[in-house]
Order: sequence, then C-alpha cells, then structure tokens
Amino acid sequence: MTDARGAERLSDQWDDQKAAGMSEPEGLLYRSNLLGSDLRVTNFGGGNTSAKVTQKDPLTGKDVCVLWVKGSGGDLGSMKRDGLSTLYLDKLESLKGLYRGLEHEDEMVGYLPHCTFDLNPRAASIDTPLHAFIPKAHVDHMHPDAVIAIAASLDSERLTKEVFGGEIGWLPWQRPGFDLGLKLEAMAKGQPALKGIVLAGHGLFTWGDTAKECYQQTLRIIRRPRTTWWRKGRPSRSGRRWRNRSTRPGRPLS
Repeated sequence: MTDARGAERLSDQWDDQKAAGMSEPEGLLYRSNLLGSDLRVTNFGGGNTSAKVTQKDPLTGKDVCVLWVKGSGGDLGSMKRDGLSTLYLDKLESLKGLYRGLEHEDEMVGYLPHCTFDLNPRAASIDTPLHAFIPKAHVDHMHPDAVIAIAASLDSERLTKEVFGGEIGWLPWQRPGFDLGLKLEAMAKGQPALKGIVLAGHGLFTWGDTAKECYQQTLRIIRRPRTTWWRKGRPSRSGRRWRNRSTRPGRPLS
C-alpha cells in the first residue's frame, strides 16, 4: 500500500478475526510478531513489548498481576510464547525498597529472577523495569528509523515537541535499568495525557489499554515524523539535505 507521496505506507496489519478469542498473553505475542516483522518499526533483535495480566497464583490460587514481557535474547518478529518472561508485578514494585542508586544498577538485575512467576525459565531482560513501572496495561518499546532520526539528533528534545506536540514526552539518554524505569514511571504519572515517551539516542515507548490499541498507537506515532516533515519541507532527491533546516535530523546514533 502506498500513500499520496508515492512511498510505501506503514499499514495496520491487525486482524480482528484472527485476534478474536486470544488470551492476553496470546494477544501480546501476536502484537509482538506484527511489530517485529517490519524493520521500519524496529531492528532485528531489537525492541520489546509487554502486557500486565491478572492470573491465578499457582501457590495461593489468588488473583495476582503478572508482567508478561519479552525476555532476554531472541527476535520480536519471530519469537514464540517461550520468548516471554513472566514476573510478579508486586514483587517488582517491592524492589524499589532495595534500590540504592545508579552505582548499584547491576545488583537490581540479580533480583529479577526472584520475581519470576510460575517457574518460567526465560530470563528477564534489563528493560524489564522500564515496562513494569509504566502504569499502563500494554507497553511497546521500539527502535523505528523515523523516531531514531529525532532521538539521535543534537536537538532531539525540541524536535520531539515540534513533531509530536504534547502527546509524546522526552527523556535524556541513560543506560536502560532500574533508574530509567523510575523516570519513565514519574513522567507517565505526572503527565497522564501522554501517549508515549522518546528516549534520546535510543528509541520510543508507547502504550495503550488493550493489545490492539497499543499496536495501533505505536504505528500512528511512528508515522508522525514523516507526515510532519513532509508538510514542513521534504528531503532533496539526494536525501542529504533538508529544505527546512529546523527539521533536519542530526548525527546518526553511533
């Protein structure tokens, strides 16, 4: 499918008929495979997704909230259900009381196995706190070229505001980990109207109340830079110079 500019459009591949009757984990896997199968959305092996799901605790029989999140390793576009980690959300929340600051980030990774739900052997990734602490049911973290062009720019904060208005927040680059998860949580709670956050020099977080809403939100946000830059001034045929310098991407991510 092509848009009015003659370029292939990032199209919505969600199939309601196929998704009907899926459990929350199945819907997460379906969403993950759709997003990961398009390299314009995220690079091979990059990006991660999550869903917070109410399930029966196998020990107590009581309802608990479980974070299903892409585990360490693997590719989003081709992974199976065993590529997802499962962790008790309340145990992840309790880790806040153990956190001793940025110089102790590595020890927090060591606590993640203690939060495992249902003896799942899939190791949790360093991005787990980023998903856990965003107070939304469904979260996507992607590395789309269109947003990386903004995130990796010298003036990425200004460009984020210019392209996305007040819909997307911005945070400066820092190593993924516990502290970044806390900062994402604070921004999402402090600005409840946000639909996502750009991480400078890194990528994009988006979210939604359902798997479908999250998927469509992610695509909509990724499309935005192209439509904004087209209105303001498209690239020259060489692709090396922007007619409107205020929207020209900066240095690529190194």
